[in-house]
Amino acid sequence: MSWRAARFFAAAVSLILLGTTGSATAAPRPAATVTVTIQNFAFSPANITIQTGDTVSWTNLDSASHSAVTGLAGFATVVLMQGQSTTTLFDRPGAYDYVCGIHGASMKGTIVVRGAPIAVETPRPSAIPGHVVVDTFAEARPDEFAPLAGPNALALYASALLALVAVARFVWVLRH
Repeated sequence: MSWRAARFFAAAVSLILLGTTGSATAAPRPAATVTVTIQNFAFSPANITIQTGDTVSWTNLDSASHSAVTGLAGFATVVLMQGQSTTTLFDRPGAYDYVCGIHGASMKGTIVVRGAPIAVETPRPSAIPGHVVVDTFAEARPDEFAPLAGPNALALYASALLALVAVARFVWVLRH
């Protein structure tokens, strides 16, 4: 075999090995931001489709305050005054039907998130004010409190019992 043929053979084998060891993967798609405006008591566009890792930016152009919130586990934005904006990162696929947290079902929209979930080590709230809520809507419902436990709970219950006894004593004194 000639020197030229040996070099050609070595180059062909190198290319074949290089082609079989590497996998052809597409470059990751950069995250996109879709803007939803709130004007005339409506979300525009009301229905959008995005990919996991994309963000939605809400901008309130109305003089009234608005927010966007889902009824099930999903997301909740902060309340937006006129001219304010907030963003929400969507890292899980699914269909999110949402309404205005202030005006209810008269203002509604849908966000469809396609793709595979983005791997996160532990569910956590985003640093962005509006974020996908990990649990069953507890973050968006601050009026629901967890039951008290621990050393402070005993003191609170004892104080409540003492106040109840004081009220009962006061009522007894008034009647006698």
